[in-house]
Amino acid sequence: MKRKNRLKYRILPALLFFFFSEAGAQFDTSFVKSQLLRCADSLAIGFKTRNWEVFARYSNPSIIGVMGGKAAFINFAAGVFGQIPDSAWKVYEPGNILQVIRTGPDFQAVIELRSVIEWEGRKISAVNYLIGQSWDGGSFWTFFDSQNSPKAAKEIKPDLSDELFIPAKNEKAEPLRPPSPLRPEMMPVKTKGKSGLPY
Repeated sequence: MKRKNRLKYRILPALLFFFFSEAGAQFDTSFVKSQLLRCADSLAIGFKTRNWEVFARYSNPSIIGVMGGKAAFINFAAGVFGQIPDSAWKVYEPGNILQVIRTGPDFQAVIELRSVIEWEGRKISAVNYLIGQSWDGGSFWTFFDSQNSPKAAKEIKPDLSDELFIPAKNEKAEPLRPPSPLRPEMMPVKTKGKSGLPY
């Protein structure tokens, strides 16, 4: 009986340690994902409100470097996307988090970016995939467009983890109004690859 009691006392601390370790891991995962979504939402808000300073803040330094620095990046974004009316963007928001992995001192992630734009007589609905990166334990994240290709993503970020899976882009274009009897009907088109949409 005494031996059984001693065994119980030895097992109990181990079980408690395992329980609290698992609880801590779950808490960390929840924290990292919540921060990832918060930062992705800030990126989207920066774009929708044409606040290019905020948009640049949450854009990955690698893509800003490729563009020639922050000022060049902001000028490019404002010049290209400023031509599209704010009202044309019906949806521009982060979607599901597909992956979060730890790679040494940082975190990397894949997250959806959902967009719907109605412009020039067409409605374009798309799901793009952003690469997220955090260097501070998951508190702050920056993003860049994966271009739906691991090869293209690694040209921007050479140390991108091979564990990340980047799905194919999902995009659909369709006419906004019923076609005129005098004009041929435009069929919805599904495309893969670059669309000219930001991220």
